[in-house]
Amino acid sequence: MTHRSGVPKHNYTHCNWNCLYFEWTFRHGFPFSPTALAWDPIQKLLAIGDKGGNIRLLGGPGVDAHVRHEAGEAVLHVKFLINEGALVTATADDQLHLWTFRQKLPQRVQSLKFQRERITCLHLPLQSKWIHVGTERGNVHVVNIETFALSGYVINWNKAIEV
Repeated sequence: MTHRSGVPKHNYTHCNWNCLYFEWTFRHGFPFSPTALAWDPIQKLLAIGDKGGNIRLLGGPGVDAHVRHEAGEAVLHVKFLINEGALVTATADDQLHLWTFRQKLPQRVQSLKFQRERITCLHLPLQSKWIHVGTERGNVHVVNIETFALSGYVINWNKAIEV
């Protein structure tokens, strides 16, 4: 059967939403609403955290991984443990997360919740096993990377001013 123009007519069946199946096959482009960046100069990896709790790891050809925090809270800070295959993230619900990406898919290894203070910054000295966590009240807490536990050593803002 042909149309007046000579082009053949196709018989299309009507399909509803139950006929369709969608699945993510890949991600491309820059993440939406990025909130944190980190760079590992040795492994040449870039980590990008966003408002939805997603972390995207980008590197050389074929290196592109995506993970998501379970709570979906915004990623405020990201720090690489340089050349160790791990990174630390701080989220808007005042949790620190230790991630490892030594295997194909990154996995969260441990988490640490801050109860009374909001996390405002992270500092990880090069080749150090201690991460310094700054809080909204001006205090600095020290976390051991190997055990991922608070050390008990705190630099209080009022004591630091006296020095």
